[in-house]
Amino acid sequence: MKKVPYNKSKECWIITDGTIGMFNQCVAVTESLKLEPTILKVHPTPILRLFPRLAKIPTWRLTIGRTPDWIKGPYPDYIVSCGRKMSGISIGLRRISKGKSKTIHIQDPGITPENFDVLIVPSHDKVAQLENNYPNLIVSTGSLTSLVKERIMSSTSKMINRFGPINGKQILVLLGGNNRRYRVTNKAVEKMAENLNRYATKKNARLIIIPSRRTPSKAKFLFERKIESQRHIFWDGKMSNPYPEIFSIADEIIVTSDSVNMATEACIFGLPVLIAYWQEERGRIAKFHNIMNDGGFTYPFSENTELIQPQILNQMPNIAKKIHAILNE
Repeated sequence: MKKVPYNKSKECWIITDGTIGMFNQCVAVTESLKLEPTILKVHPTPILRLFPRLAKIPTWRLTIGRTPDWIKGPYPDYIVSCGRKMSGISIGLRRISKGKSKTIHIQDPGITPENFDVLIVPSHDKVAQLENNYPNLIVSTGSLTSLVKERIMSSTSKMINRFGPINGKQILVLLGGNNRRYRVTNKAVEKMAENLNRYATKKNARLIIIPSRRTPSKAKFLFERKIESQRHIFWDGKMSNPYPEIFSIADEIIVTSDSVNMATEACIFGLPVLIAYWQEERGRIAKFHNIMNDGGFTYPFSENTELIQPQILNQMPNIAKKIHAILNE
């Protein structure tokens, strides 16, 4: 894959607790800005996670354990962070760097945007409604992704070699699973597998099913057992994960409703993206799916879904422009 031509004149830190989905969004920002970041794994103190504004107090302790050397500087031009738990670290580094480091924070921190140089939030968060009130607030559609269509599509021959010749339609299925809102039941798994089986049969298509880290082991077992046809493929984790290169041979994409990240990433390819529900979603996630559906990016999955040409979600170049404008670069 073609590498990003990094801006070597600027230094950048990504501060992360290791959460993959949040770390990937930080990478999306640094790549859009053409920055080569230093990755710092950071563990904020428990009280700072709950009350991030305490980091504004001089000498306030930011991390658990011995103070790491990087806190003493020298400080980079940019600090990128994601998630409420990391917002206090961002605020603290902004203070002790005396403003040298421009802080770019992703997702609602639960405090006002003025605590950061740039705050990027998804449109399904409440704070997005304040976009006109804060000049440093950027609203995204769903999550941020570093995936680039052209890079992924260069993997087509590699995926054909791995999964065999493409005979007919290929339907990629991205399975999520348990989350903070609910646990996926065996009944929901069996129903999902049966629905997908019928859909694939109706379209004379092959299913390529990729479970995620959050897919329960029992769900993987039930799903694999329920997928009847020998032509279908269920990635069992024994070989390297084909994600995201597997997008390069897909004709349609089905994503389970629990994952904002997977749904957003699927929408950069201009392919039909169908959202399959384990159960009815509520709150922020329901709002996210309504926004994506109304925007023509996704459609609810059903056996009778009529597919039309979807909208392509390619927002990172525009987000990079907005960041540069806010920072007067």
